[in-house]
This record gives sequence, structure tokens and C-alpha cells, in this order.
Amino acid sequence: MPLPVAHGLVGAGVVAALLPSAQPGRWKWLAFGALLGVAPDFDYALNWLRIGRGGWHHGFTHSIPFALVVGLVTIFVLRQWNVRSFLVISGAYVSHTLLDFMLTESRGVALWWPFTNYRYKLRFPNPIDYTWSDDSLARAAMDLLKISLIELLIFAPILLAVIALRRNLDRVRTTTR
Repeated sequence: MPLPVAHGLVGAGVVAALLPSAQPGRWKWLAFGALLGVAPDFDYALNWLRIGRGGWHHGFTHSIPFALVVGLVTIFVLRQWNVRSFLVISGAYVSHTLLDFMLTESRGVALWWPFTNYRYKLRFPNPIDYTWSDDSLARAAMDLLKISLIELLIFAPILLAVIALRRNLDRVRTTTR
């Protein structure tokens, strides 16, 4: 079960891959991609607010169709009326779903909600041990910090590599024109 560090870095990586390196406001877009990468986990609020019967996590907010709706609504709100913006926003959002699909240790994610509530998971061997102690709050906090640092060490170099590859790709494209 990836934590916000991994989800944010992967969401930003999607933005870095899909937007030209000379895009105005690129760093704002990367930060927005990180936020979109974490956003599906806001479904925890539905459990905390005791809306419905609970069990919301990995539900509709983790579906591919919902990511497309988020993309459509966001391009209307931001007035970014182009396919690239839709793909960037939807892609950053759905990166969360796909990362959970690959690495979740739960019963899975509702990939195709509203068409089915079935929960899917890849059962991919997880490179990170996502268990933490429940002996004390301090021990749990230390375990979560350790897991977050491991995610940072794994996913930050991937983000940096994507940024560098995109910059080189853009440079090659401009010199061959």
C-alpha cells in the first residue's frame, strides 16, 4: 500500500513525461500532478465522516472512469481546453490507481467502477514492506517515516530520470527541426 510520497512522485512523473520541458509554469504543473497522484486517498474522509457503510477506501475514487471524470471536470475548471491537459490531469490521477493496483496488500481497487464494484489487484511482489508497529504512536510514526524515506529513495530517482529524459527529448526535437 504505497504512501503519499510514492503516489505524489509518480503523479509528478506522469506530468513530467507528458508536458514539454519548456511548458510555462512547469513546476506548478509538477506540484499539481503530485497532488492529483495523492487525491484518490481523500476517500478516507468518507470513512471518517461515517458516510454510508464505510469501506470506501480503494473504491470509486480509485477507478479509471472516475480519473477520466476528474480530468474532464478539471480542464473545465482550469479552462485548459485541450487534449494534452486532459491526458496530463487524468494520467496523474490514474497513476495512483495503477500503483495501488500493482502494490496493494488489501483486497484490491475498484478499477472499473461504476461498471463493477469488483476489486482488482495484480499481486505484484512488493519491493517495500508496508507494515508498521501499533505498539505506540512514536513507534508507528518512526516506521512510517522509514517507509516514506524508502519510497523517496525509490521513486525520486525515477521522477528525476523522467524529467531528464523529457528535457533531452525536447532538446533533440528542437535541434532536428
